[in-house]
Amino acid sequence: MQHDLIAQARTWLAEDPDPETRDELAALIDAGDTDELAARFAGTLQFGTAGLRGELGAGPMRMNRSVVIRAAAGLAAYLKAQGQEGGLVVIGYDARYKSADFARDTAAVMTGAGLRAAVLPLSL
Repeated sequence: MQHDLIAQARTWLAEDPDPETRDELAALIDAGDTDELAARFAGTLQFGTAGLRGELGAGPMRMNRSVVIRAAAGLAAYLKAQGQEGGLVVIGYDARYKSADFARDTAAVMTGAGLRAAVLPLSL
């Protein structure tokens, strides 16, 4: 089990686009912190009434750029399957840490999937 967990974490690490969460995950792997790794790889974040939310950090049970990119890809695939090819996706964000990065990543996924993306300006 520990070997599978470390392998899963290394696979995630290789695909993580964010140097901050890559460094965080690499440190956990190097330290052999299997308890923390198990908590981060026990499943995936789920959408709730407030959307996709969770503690910031590396791994599929944390909020990070990899999770956002995967969720955006799922939404793009759904929209295309519903006949919305070329449709407009409006993306908002707030002042929380990494929110602007998440919005940009979502827009990149949408445009890469053939949809149009409009990122709203941050308004305080």
